[in-house]
Amino acid sequence: MKLVSLKTLLASLLGCTFVVIKAMTFERLSDIVWILFIGYLSVKGLTTAFSQEAYDEDVKRARQGKVLYHDLFGRFAYVAADIPILLILFTGLLAATCPSTTLLRVILIGLLLIALGYAIWFCWYVSKQKRLRVENGAWGTGVLSAEEEKAWKQSELWHNIVLVIIVVLCAFYLIFGDPRIYLNNAKLKNVLSTLHSNSVTLEAIVPFEWTTVYTFDPYTSIDRIERITGSKSPALKESVSEGMTHVVFTNRGEVVASICAYPTSIGYYLEFTGGENTYYDYPDGGYSHIEYGDEIAFEVMQDEGFVRLYACVEK
Repeated sequence: MKLVSLKTLLASLLGCTFVVIKAMTFERLSDIVWILFIGYLSVKGLTTAFSQEAYDEDVKRARQGKVLYHDLFGRFAYVAADIPILLILFTGLLAATCPSTTLLRVILIGLLLIALGYAIWFCWYVSKQKRLRVENGAWGTGVLSAEEEKAWKQSELWHNIVLVIIVVLCAFYLIFGDPRIYLNNAKLKNVLSTLHSNSVTLEAIVPFEWTTVYTFDPYTSIDRIERITGSKSPALKESVSEGMTHVVFTNRGEVVASICAYPTSIGYYLEFTGGENTYYDYPDGGYSHIEYGDEIAFEVMQDEGFVRLYACVEK
């Protein structure tokens, strides 16, 4: 068996790795769609990588696709198919960096609908034009000029660079979790470590959207934290000693902040206990949680080198 395309092989192996990771960390039904889709592309890529006939056919099909795109879209041919992806990436960037408001949700939904509408139109239009060329015998006869070939090679280079960046970011996401968690951790540190009030509520000071906050006793395992919060994230940590701040904020079941550190390193200590939402249902400790809207008042004290926030929740 002879290797025809090393690039196709590497891309296919990367896809296979993604499928394996998704299968091992399966959480939602939507993961099945990703597993089947990426799995299909990976198998197809492996076939192309080791088959000269399949590779030549793939190259021929790609060249005729470039001719068609250039005839239909002119100077925009190189990015015409990327517009939905760019819109989705822009939508994700807005969602990650902007405060959650009704207006923002409307804008995000509008952008996603535009991306979906354009993708449907693009597929229909290109398929229609390709079918017409096949019917009149023009498909397979198109030729790119030397200048157009050079432009497509430059476009492919930039696409590959962007793809590598996306792959690296995805790898960081799988290893370290959602970067918004670390941004929210930093926001929380800036707010809590500089408090000067005598009493506050989390609803008034936490600088991001949340629905539930948990605090865990020392040495609580990651598996137990995941079961209690109903969410998995590489950002979840297990406290390794007494006196650590161990707090997890979730928003509708998704982890949005995870703090497990010594107070002197982050500038604050946050703890709450008591009430009907404190449980000691496992041998080595327990946990408490507060829901957004409980309006629990925290006593704020200035300790040695950090701010201490404590609340005893009444039953």
